[in-house]
Amino acid sequence: MQKPIMIIGAMDPEIDFLVDKLENLKKSKLNIYNVYEGNIEGKEVVIAQSEVGIINSSVLTTLAIEKYKPSIIINEGTAGGIGRNIHKGDIVIGSECFNIMSAKTPYKEEGEGSNSLEWEYITFVNGGKDEKKTVKADEKLVQFIKSVKEKYNNGNVCTGVIGSGDIWNCEKDKIMYLSEKHGVLCEEMEGIAVYTVAKNYNVPVVGVRVISDNEILGEEYDRNLGLECQKFVYEIVKRICII
Repeated sequence: MQKPIMIIGAMDPEIDFLVDKLENLKKSKLNIYNVYEGNIEGKEVVIAQSEVGIINSSVLTTLAIEKYKPSIIINEGTAGGIGRNIHKGDIVIGSECFNIMSAKTPYKEEGEGSNSLEWEYITFVNGGKDEKKTVKADEKLVQFIKSVKEKYNNGNVCTGVIGSGDIWNCEKDKIMYLSEKHGVLCEEMEGIAVYTVAKNYNVPVVGVRVISDNEILGEEYDRNLGLECQKFVYEIVKRICII
């Protein structure tokens, strides 16, 4: 039996186009989460809507893997651009992802304030060494998506680090800190959970995100750009060979 391609997106504008493209559509629920099963170009596809945030995407990804045993997972949707070199409408292929809310603060006395530029990003490990760790995407998936990037015509297609966490950064100094010190190209609120759970289950995973805004460049948020990401993911799914 063919294992399905799984696509995970959080919000309606990040999945609605792809759902409309499914043949033999079947809608169901995994707990509170909407799931859509069908076919694209003869391939079995499951589109799962995680809702927003790390907790939701952790639960949904776990439930979906347990039930559907997917061959690959593509986590797609919108993200905020980080830095000066990425624009609204560009696509980021997440070669790796890390949790931008997993941090240790320096010791400060009462009244000394707080400065997030001094926080140390680390991954907390039971019985191991606490240090910054990223979760890498499947390299074959990254290379395949790069090979079809000409199918995207609404901006540039870049490859690099996705920052993920339950936060929407609007402080320009913090945004540039993430860009310059940690090489982050964009930030969103689900990827680190999807990457981590997929890795724990040995399911190949990759994130594909369209830039919906960039505070540094003054490019205002446009949720409708989720459609452009979906169109690109549709082209990917049509061409990809099942791993």
